[in-house]
Amino acid sequence: MRDKLFCLFFVLSVPLIGAGTGMADQDEHAALEELHQTLQQRVITLQREQDLLLFQKEMFTSESKYLILNISEKTGQLKYKNRVLKNFHFIPKNYFSADVLRPGMLSLTTKVEGNDNRRALIFGTALMIQWKRVVMAKKEKPIPTISIEEHDLLSLYSAMQEGAKAYIVQ
Repeated sequence: MRDKLFCLFFVLSVPLIGAGTGMADQDEHAALEELHQTLQQRVITLQREQDLLLFQKEMFTSESKYLILNISEKTGQLKYKNRVLKNFHFIPKNYFSADVLRPGMLSLTTKVEGNDNRRALIFGTALMIQWKRVVMAKKEKPIPTISIEEHDLLSLYSAMQEGAKAYIVQ
């Protein structure tokens, strides 16, 4: 009788041994998924930092002036090699959002000098830098525009040549 009870207890307890792990597996899976997402974001951040450092290294060897624009902080720097020549703040236009500009390198395609010495720097269809009180003629598709103070724009306008590079940081 004792052996029968032991066998019955053993047979009934074996399926119950694995029954408690279902919830733990789900919690562990959720924790691993969260860790994976965190690590993916970290990898993306490190890749962007590496791209910026490679860009700065390239600009150091090419000996040309370039811009670093930080969209989230709304600041910019005119740099030559590793020296900061000018710091400035900018104001994005109303239709401009941080999602419009992707992090990365841009090339200055056009320097515009309009009536009354109104100037603008145009980086293809990706970005336009202008004086905050000037409204340049709109094209069919609006170009994301940032506005800066007049004295900052004059400095950038005179320092940068067509083909100069800018790097967008977010």
